[in-house]
Amino acid sequence: MTETSRYTALTGSGFGAELGNVDLARLDEALANEAVDAFHDAGGLVVIRNQGHIGPAHLRRFVTRFGTPEGNEKYDPAFLVPAFPDILRIGNAKENGKYTALFIQADPPPLLWHMDDSFRHPQPIGSCLFCVRTPPEGGETAFAGMTAAFEDLPDDVKARIESIRTVHSYNHLNELLRKKNPHRPPLNKAQLAQFPPIVRPLVARHPETGRRSLYLPLCHIESVEGLEKAEGEALLSDLQTHATGEDYTYMHRWRPGDLVVWDNRCTLHAPTPFDDTRYERLMYRLTFSGRQISGF
Repeated sequence: MTETSRYTALTGSGFGAELGNVDLARLDEALANEAVDAFHDAGGLVVIRNQGHIGPAHLRRFVTRFGTPEGNEKYDPAFLVPAFPDILRIGNAKENGKYTALFIQADPPPLLWHMDDSFRHPQPIGSCLFCVRTPPEGGETAFAGMTAAFEDLPDDVKARIESIRTVHSYNHLNELLRKKNPHRPPLNKAQLAQFPPIVRPLVARHPETGRRSLYLPLCHIESVEGLEKAEGEALLSDLQTHATGEDYTYMHRWRPGDLVVWDNRCTLHAPTPFDDTRYERLMYRLTFSGRQISGF
């Protein structure tokens, strides 16, 4: 870790920022600006610990400094925090034998690195997770910084990929998940019509910082324009191997009261599984909208 005047960097490349001595129950303009600046300076990842005393209103107020919270209309209302429909409960919490949170158990490694909903436009530009309860082992979340990873590529590789475009597809992701979970249904006609394939740049320019980054949610990418299938898959695989190397990745081991905000425009993330027969995990999640990437 390296120290700066405002935060602690979480990786050797400078990706990720942990803010210390923060109380989000007393959020003022200076602290809000500091958090947003750290978010952008560190490539789209901010970690704040020791916030177990805050409530949903404090959480929402903080997230609005990064973007506009999105609704959760597609989820069961029983999974939403009462009076806060933009806050989704995620985990295996139950009452009277019924889930009170959206529970999707993560698969074992290899990690499913992704950016949320890159297959739709407009894409949610970021997400926030707040830890209420967490198991003593498992259930971590990994993050990878695509800006630092792009900037460290050799110049000839940058020149080769900067004009490449890729096709993102919800159906491609769903079929990939169905290979591991055959009980998952295929998309119906309405879903296919709602989320048609979308073309996006492989190298995106961030609308706030102007920095370029790899736009590489590999599990969402159906094909690479202008390349044969094998060549495109090899290129993307090589880039992801580079971008998820040690210098660009951070594994967050949750504690109650932890809050993490990440930028879907320049950050990959991936969940890890836990033993849901022994432990309970409960998180609050907000997603937020804002300025979209350029280049497509």
